[in-house]
Amino acid sequence: MSLRSSGKEGRSIQRHQLQEYLKVYNRNTMRVMGSIGNISCNGLMLISSVPVLIGAVYNMRVIMPGDGDLKYLDFDARCHWCKPDVGPEYFDSGYSIVNAGHDIFDLVDSLKDYFTFTEDG
Repeated sequence: MSLRSSGKEGRSIQRHQLQEYLKVYNRNTMRVMGSIGNISCNGLMLISSVPVLIGAVYNMRVIMPGDGDLKYLDFDARCHWCKPDVGPEYFDSGYSIVNAGHDIFDLVDSLKDYFTFTEDG
């Protein structure tokens, strides 16, 4: 995630807006940190009910929806910004992913495929 000199975020990879949110857990405590607002292979935006510490690295876990077997994705992410959401009871925070396996690419691709609308031909 990079910041341009104008102060606005610039992204080399477009993030995919999610219409339904996946919960993100602190993998040390298994408490919900928030929900994914959007995601790329390099970072994510989290929507939470409390503000988070900027500059901190968080140990995160996403539990994948599925049938039967519990599947999850663990990664570490550094918070770069946090601000109030448009809804007064929520906060948005932006993270860069600092430690994740190749599963993060599979997650992003799966979400991209799931939330992409295509015309039937």
